[in-house]
Amino acid sequence: PFNATLPAVTGITWLESSGNSFFSSMQASFEKRFSRSFYFLGNWTWSHGLDNVGGDGGANGPVPQDPRNRRADWASSNSDVRHRVNLATSYQLPFGKGRRFGSNGGPADFILGGWELGGLAVLQGGLPFTVTVPGSPSNTGAGSRANPVPGVDPIPANQSINLWFNPAAFTTPAAFTWGTLGRNTLRAPALYNLDFSAAKKFLFTETRQLEFRTEFFNGLNHPQFGLPASTAGVGGAGSITSTQRSNRQIQFALRLAF
Repeated sequence: PFNATLPAVTGITWLESSGNSFFSSMQASFEKRFSRSFYFLGNWTWSHGLDNVGGDGGANGPVPQDPRNRRADWASSNSDVRHRVNLATSYQLPFGKGRRFGSNGGPADFILGGWELGGLAVLQGGLPFTVTVPGSPSNTGAGSRANPVPGVDPIPANQSINLWFNPAAFTTPAAFTWGTLGRNTLRAPALYNLDFSAAKKFLFTETRQLEFRTEFFNGLNHPQFGLPASTAGVGGAGSITSTQRSNRQIQFALRLAF
């Protein structure tokens, strides 16, 4: 009879394209050019992104917590921002040639004329995140979401960056089980940012001009906090130690047009 020794086979991986996503939004905007060189633009966006490919099961990439239950991963996308408001404005100072004051030229025109001020404000809701637990309680090698503790509020009474959520509100699932907490059930801090600029044009001739510009990014130097440490049962869980954007940055530029 035929007798052959089969080689050992390990590390078999199954890959499939079974991810789904859905996005809906509503926008409203307002734009107005006022008299005396004042301009304003504002828009608001409400949106909701849903998917089942967030990868919050603890593995790298869009791996579900339980491959046999993809519906358990259907939740707000990792990049879901429910509300976002953008406000932009610009204003040309009323000094210098062709303006209300100092139109005859001279020192007033040279110092105050040709200036334009601008600003851009962004206000948006916080990003969602998921509370997980260390290790692999399911014994599958994949990570797991936590189990919520009944009756314990996950949001502290005095919420701060040192304790954005209450780790005691979550517990590790029993051995050989998956966590029952949904994906992306909590939200990180909202984002508020203001950029502004100032620019001046020096006119030498009709075809030659020099433009000076300075721009302030995160002009108020307000910290834009990132996601909290979200692994329950690990030191530092619930605290925020990172930011989404850098501190105030200032840049200067000169542009010669001829």
